[in-house]
Amino acid sequence: MAKDLKNAISLTAISFLCYFVLSALLAPIGILAPVMAEYFDEPVTNITKNFGWLTTGNLLGALLAVVISSHFPLKTLFAWIYGLIGVLLISVGLVSDLLALGLVLALVGMGCGIGLAAAAILITLRFDAQRKASMLILTDACFSVAGFVIAWTTATLLYFEFGWQSTFQLIGVFALVIAALAITANFGDLSQEKPGAEERKLPWPTSVKLLGAGLFLYTLGQYSAIFWLPIYAEETFALNKLLAGGLVGQFWTGMFAAQIFTSWWVMKIGAGRLVGLAVFTTFAGSVSLWVTPSGSWLPALAALWGFLNFSLLKATLSYATELFPDHPINLVPMLLLCATGGTAISPLLTSAVVDLFDARGSLIMGSICYALLILCVMLARQTPRAQS
Repeated sequence: MAKDLKNAISLTAISFLCYFVLSALLAPIGILAPVMAEYFDEPVTNITKNFGWLTTGNLLGALLAVVISSHFPLKTLFAWIYGLIGVLLISVGLVSDLLALGLVLALVGMGCGIGLAAAAILITLRFDAQRKASMLILTDACFSVAGFVIAWTTATLLYFEFGWQSTFQLIGVFALVIAALAITANFGDLSQEKPGAEERKLPWPTSVKLLGAGLFLYTLGQYSAIFWLPIYAEETFALNKLLAGGLVGQFWTGMFAAQIFTSWWVMKIGAGRLVGLAVFTTFAGSVSLWVTPSGSWLPALAALWGFLNFSLLKATLSYATELFPDHPINLVPMLLLCATGGTAISPLLTSAVVDLFDARGSLIMGSICYALLILCVMLARQTPRAQS
């Protein structure tokens, strides 16, 4: 019994830590960019664009996951991929130019894209329908924990003049922990597809396609604000680097609190009603960031915006599976691919917006994405669901 419990904890930890690692890579971009700009003697917008290697690699990894997730055992995927990620991140101190760093970030992003899809599949295979939505939301809670822990840690490390490389090396240690857990855990038959899964190839309902488009808009909107919020605070309200960098941590703290609450609440009201509410509160929270007249309000507004997200990404994912009862095994990786697409283009697109306007322009773009998300969700709710 104790051995089974230990194995169950290990499998759950693997799923959660996969989200922790990706969030830890994305959360401090806006904090690290000015320091890296000085190190590489490049404009901040060029540094942010360079993180497009990470997000594009993540998109390619999510795309690969759709193909390979049913062909390789989950144990093998977790052990090899996160072992490689750990080695690459710990070795980042050897990198001397932006191109080499970009290639490292591309490989790391690709591994994370495959790993996140594998983690979501692991959860959907281990838990029944009632607990699945709650557990998927808790993975987002772990994503948020990484967001505020790594954001605050990065701001503190830079304040005490540790190099930007130290953040990546710390994340590499977490990746190696995932690999170690995968090597020692017993996955049983979780990697096996259900009989007949290949024979059931149903077209996606229109409602699910709309939710896929919504997931793309959600992540694009989120990172349009997160990447540039610290720089917006410094330029507009003259906040110092520690306080400006802490805004990212405030967002993820609010997000984490909401996800703990939502993991219980979603079982009471259902994923569909939660999504219908969260799209409006997320939009309202994002608008407050760029209309506030005082920088002293930004920490509270960032935390409130995080809370008002109500774990929208995973709630939408769960809602889509409800709308498509007989969905194929690759539905979850495909929906995650839609979300990853928004993340992937955000460094390049937002950098272009900032070059054209300013950091506030990127925050406004995020709110526009959320407005379009509301439209997608409202249309999806009006579309008949697929029949089982």
